[in-house]
Amino acid sequence: MAQSAGLRLMWYKTKGDLEEPILFSVARMSKDDDSLWIHSAEVQDSGFYTCVLRNSTYCMKVSMSLTVAEHEAGLCYNSRIRYIEKAEVTKTKVISCPDIDDYRTLNESTEVAWYKECKPKKWRSLIVQKGNSLLIQDVQKDDMGNYTCEIKFEGRPIRRTIQLKVTALLTAKPPKPLFPVENQPSVIDVQL
Repeated sequence: MAQSAGLRLMWYKTKGDLEEPILFSVARMSKDDDSLWIHSAEVQDSGFYTCVLRNSTYCMKVSMSLTVAEHEAGLCYNSRIRYIEKAEVTKTKVISCPDIDDYRTLNESTEVAWYKECKPKKWRSLIVQKGNSLLIQDVQKDDMGNYTCEIKFEGRPIRRTIQLKVTALLTAKPPKPLFPVENQPSVIDVQL
């Protein structure tokens, strides 16, 4: 639609105070419709990227930030770049592999592998993998941790890590102390 309206799409990377056009002759970067693809992203690819759609009378500019971080030693993720999920103990929780739609092809099903703390895991019977999600029934405190999903795209692994925090059941009623009995004056002797 943009091309039929005579609009041209350009990508820029901010370097200091300047926006430099991205040269797609560099093998690690390519443009696909309105998407910028960085193949084998490296830490120096971090920064601000700007997409500019323009013709002689119209200009629209959208900027976004990209952070590329190395895995931490001994881990398959960087703890600064994790999704956070919460689950209540004894409830059911679904964890989905986030932001992988751009890596799916229409005719192929994408196989998702799941890991806990970066290691393959034999899930207990109440944890079931369904497509790109993990269904955790009867959440337990031991289910707390880092879950990493992995798909392959063009032969390379694409990973997302979700930190699952397990909390106590939320209740409308506050806890009631058993001792000392509420609204009953009592003196309790204690030693230092």
